[in-house]
Amino acid sequence: MPIHDFANFVGMAVKNIRYILLLMLITLAALFVTQAYWFKKSFQLEERQFEDSLNVALRSVADQLLKSNNDTTQRIAPIQKLSSNEFFVQTDCYYTLHELDSLLKYEFKARSLDFDYDYMMLEAGTTEIVLGNSVPGILDINNVACRSRDGVADYYDFKIRLTNKKAFLLNSLGIWMFSSSTLLIILAVFVFIIVFILRGRKLAIQKANFVNNMTHELKTPISNIAVASDAIRNKNRKLDQNKLETYAEIIYNENDRLNKLVDSVLELSSLEKNEQSFSFEEVDIHKIISETSRRFKPIIDQRNGEVILHLDAETSVASADKLHVSNVVYNLIENALKFSKDEPEVVIETRNIDGKLEISISDKGVGINVEDQDYIFENFYRVQSGNVHSTKGFGLGLSYVKLVIEKHGGSLSFSSKEGFGSTFNVYLAV
Repeated sequence: MPIHDFANFVGMAVKNIRYILLLMLITLAALFVTQAYWFKKSFQLEERQFEDSLNVALRSVADQLLKSNNDTTQRIAPIQKLSSNEFFVQTDCYYTLHELDSLLKYEFKARSLDFDYDYMMLEAGTTEIVLGNSVPGILDINNVACRSRDGVADYYDFKIRLTNKKAFLLNSLGIWMFSSSTLLIILAVFVFIIVFILRGRKLAIQKANFVNNMTHELKTPISNIAVASDAIRNKNRKLDQNKLETYAEIIYNENDRLNKLVDSVLELSSLEKNEQSFSFEEVDIHKIISETSRRFKPIIDQRNGEVILHLDAETSVASADKLHVSNVVYNLIENALKFSKDEPEVVIETRNIDGKLEISISDKGVGINVEDQDYIFENFYRVQSGNVHSTKGFGLGLSYVKLVIEKHGGSLSFSSKEGFGSTFNVYLAV
């Protein structure tokens, strides 16, 4: 499949995924709203049925207490709901705490009202508590408070307070609780799938861009090698020694460039898989910076720019892999030049901070916009400016830099403002 067709295919797939995700999200949201609505309705219905059963049970208790006082004519007052979990029963007759406790247990058990509750006997016509007890489920009569006072003759009312009404009602909603839990699990799975798909989508776009970029990067040296090779192989065209050497030099340089491009990809891959070992030794970071910056002198001179060194760190020797640290410095200087317009100015500074060596590489280039700043250290990511190929590279340089610094136990930070340039700070232990 041609590269541009592959990129178009990825674009169409991403667009379709977006529509599918949106449809799934709307469907799941509708299911969730419907479930929440019916769950609320079911809870309210269950609560009404519960309170009706409780009301009947309490009126039955009041009726039996009045009958125990030989009162069969007094009308039982309506049960008063003091709060969502507290109910008052007016009896205005004499009974013992033991009698009240036994009747409550019997009536609740007969109606399958198995919940925790407290009850209190009040002096009739007042709110003064005479006797009471906290009852965990089916209470043990040996726990009844103030049993020694059961013989005191007086008229009482009583009230009951439910301590786990909501838990009891939720437990009664069996199938609804199961369906709601199932829906929540489905929602969690859906969120996981969305995250997975979005990550896959992002990776697909990055890899498509990488393949596209790689094709353009490789096309130039391959074309140059092909032209130079054809010129040498053309028997109808006689070449003097100078031209022959020029074409041979082109082939050599472009082949070297191809090798470096391939090596950069393989090197990052081996680092990520921990397949490449590091050779740590005591190295002078200042020396590495000076030598690496000199490699850019032809480019700097050609663009009338400059690399300014302020190597002020008193301690610049660190345990590091010389090759990889050199590559880190090279990548950061190369990026600074790549994203600088006209006459580039790159400033490299070092200083010692809290037992570490800080290497700061700054430029006055185009800077990095806020949207790109969270992604610049990711594989294949390249800062865009409307054209994917506006700058050279695979989008692997900064991810390589970050990985190498982390392997050295160091850290990396940056600051950038679009239109004003960027500063990258590397911290290594010394």
